[in-house]
Amino acid sequence: MSTPICLKIDVDTHDGMGYGVPRLLDALKRHRMRATFFLSLGPDRSGKAMIQVLTNPRFLLKMVGTGAPSLYGWRTILSGTVLPARPIATAFPDVVKRLEAEGHEAAVHAWDHRSWQDELPRFKAHRIRAHYDRACDAFHRLTGHDPVGVGAPAWMTTENSLAIQDGYPFQYASDLRGGPACRLLTRHGERRLAQFPGTGACLEELLPRGIAGDEALGQALAREVLAGQDVLRIATLHAEVEGGIFHGVLEHLLPRLREAGPNKTLAEATPGVMSALPLRRWRMRQFPGRAFPVTTSAPLL
Repeated sequence: MSTPICLKIDVDTHDGMGYGVPRLLDALKRHRMRATFFLSLGPDRSGKAMIQVLTNPRFLLKMVGTGAPSLYGWRTILSGTVLPARPIATAFPDVVKRLEAEGHEAAVHAWDHRSWQDELPRFKAHRIRAHYDRACDAFHRLTGHDPVGVGAPAWMTTENSLAIQDGYPFQYASDLRGGPACRLLTRHGERRLAQFPGTGACLEELLPRGIAGDEALGQALAREVLAGQDVLRIATLHAEVEGGIFHGVLEHLLPRLREAGPNKTLAEATPGVMSALPLRRWRMRQFPGRAFPVTTSAPLL
């Protein structure tokens, strides 16, 4: 039986939701594929990333290597600092309605993406719960139902956040980068939610390698995803990237993925893989092309 191919699309910014998601929906319709959209639901405070530029040389190199101003636009880069923060998914209820009507899955990515990404290790338990409360409430008001899936911003978790996340109505999580689908063991014990990691590098990590052009990038992304030997192969895309100036990459990526196996949303794929997931240990790891360590898993021994 062929391994399911899933598309995980993270939506991090106001413009990504307003312009990137509709463009992605058009491409998915052309190629007869469906995806899971992980939605940031609260304010777009992307401009706070400038603090990281000033304090973290690795982050500065990433911003330069990916051409951040042309990738995200100056309105997004200044959002929440020089310019007012704008709401993300809640500003576009018609787009959320459209994506579900066309057979895609909506899932929870974040309430305040930037603060979670930058400050989570300093969050107290009440602040983590407030993040999930606000995100789940906004999601329910947008869709009329509870979210099935959750995926942490920037693959950033703590052992405390994972324990608290288990108390919400999610059925699976995609918080990990790399490694097999699994259940996680933390110092608080075995976590309830199955974890479905992204497979291979995402496009922003390919750019510093010198890979350029829609065709070359599309082929490289496909190789990253299809090299995986897990129960699911999950391509991680971003509304601001493949739904932005790199939308041409989809014309080379999607046909290859569609031919490689059955295409499912993560919610659809979950029941078929739940019975044989290994238990692995939570850990943080630095990946090439990432400015900060991200969550992954390691063998118990």
